[in-house]
Amino acid sequence: MGRHLAGRDARQHWVVVPLYGPASGAAAQALAPLLEAGLGLLLVDNNPADTAGMAPSPAAADHPGCCWVRNANSSGIAGGLNCGVEAALALGARTITLLDQDSGITSAGLQDLRELLERYPCERLLVGPRIWDQRRRRWHGPARNRWRGYPRTRLLISSGTTFAAAHWPLLSPFDGELFIDFVDHAWCFRAQAAGFVLLQHPEVRLEQQFGEPHPHRLCRWLGMELYSPQRHFYSLRNLRWLLRQGWVPLDLRLKELVKMLVKPWLWLLFEPQRRANARAILAALAAPLPRAAGVTVRAAEKRDP
Repeated sequence: MGRHLAGRDARQHWVVVPLYGPASGAAAQALAPLLEAGLGLLLVDNNPADTAGMAPSPAAADHPGCCWVRNANSSGIAGGLNCGVEAALALGARTITLLDQDSGITSAGLQDLRELLERYPCERLLVGPRIWDQRRRRWHGPARNRWRGYPRTRLLISSGTTFAAAHWPLLSPFDGELFIDFVDHAWCFRAQAAGFVLLQHPEVRLEQQFGEPHPHRLCRWLGMELYSPQRHFYSLRNLRWLLRQGWVPLDLRLKELVKMLVKPWLWLLFEPQRRANARAILAALAAPLPRAAGVTVRAAEKRDP
């Protein structure tokens, strides 16, 4: 661990940010305002072990509320998140927020997410912001149901998700065998099977860009983004696994099944690197399924909606 905190410098609300790629250092510097607002910042260097890793940003690394850990991309984004959460727990965190390195959210928004958790301390809650899709200029996946007046959803993206540290043993870690795609899906569905309610705070906005703009008009109209052949491999392989899990809602499994039957053809027809995409698709269809964790459904008290 790059820095240990003790005494008056210890924070109770920690923000876990896995960092990857050449923009890691700049991303860390952009997060410095969160430190000034009294939040702890747990930065996970998730670059592969054979790289030099990220260059520490003076604005963040020299701050007493910042801690660095190295994960070396072990188990992908799932491993980076797990590594950061465990480090935050070791530092005495009471509240933990997960954040992507390219997400935009204010410290006031993070405080609002924490305060919603604190309003219902006896409930099993995962709380996230509303997601603004920067490229499409629209809200991402608005929730339609309500729980005590708050928008209730079945899926939160990992970025912005906030939970009580005491609930980590009930939530259990992200599935490292999934590596990257559908990691947040599996975690959210398992949480709900364990009695958790997923809420969006209506007044908290997180700005996020998903993938790269697709080069073909039809694919853009269908809502597709451009990803690498490697991402296509993980997406298709992990989706095969997810469809077999009984704790995933049936309607969502059917929706994703339809996508699985259509998307690979679009990758082959309308994306660059066609040969690489073809190899990725064949590998994903033939690959052994991940040995990801199942679900242990824990008894949850019936609560009024």
